[in-house]
Amino acid sequence: MPSRERGSLEWDTYAYSFAHRLFLVRKERGLSQEELAHRCGMHRNAVSNLERGTSNRAPHISDPQLSTVYRLARALDVPPMWLLPDVDKVLPARSREQASAMALSRVEAEVAELIAAEKAAAGGGEHD
Repeated sequence: MPSRERGSLEWDTYAYSFAHRLFLVRKERGLSQEELAHRCGMHRNAVSNLERGTSNRAPHISDPQLSTVYRLARALDVPPMWLLPDVDKVLPARSREQASAMALSRVEAEVAELIAAEKAAAGGGEHD
C-alpha cells in the first residue's frame, strides 16, 4: 500500500482538501497563521503544515487529531464541518474536492457563502 494511503483512503487528497478549507476560512476571518495558532494554542509551524497538508513525520502528509480540528474550528468560530471535506457523503477513496480546479473553486464559493450567510445572520458584525 502506498504510504499516502491510509486503509482504503487516498489520504493525501483528504489532507489537501482539509488544508485548502483551513486556509480559506482563516483568510476569510482575516487572521494570520500566527494569530490562529495563538487562538488555539498551537505553534505557527503546525498551522502552516496543516494548511499545506504536510507533516514532519513520514509519510509527510498531515493527519490532524480530532481535538486539533475542533480547536481550529473554535478559534475560527466556525462549525468543525466547515473544515472537513465530504462530511455529507459516503466517502470515496479519493476526496472529490481534489478532482479538479473546478471542484476547488466550488469549495471556495461554498466557504465564502457560508461565511457571508453567517455575517448576514449576525447583522454584518465582526467576530471577536
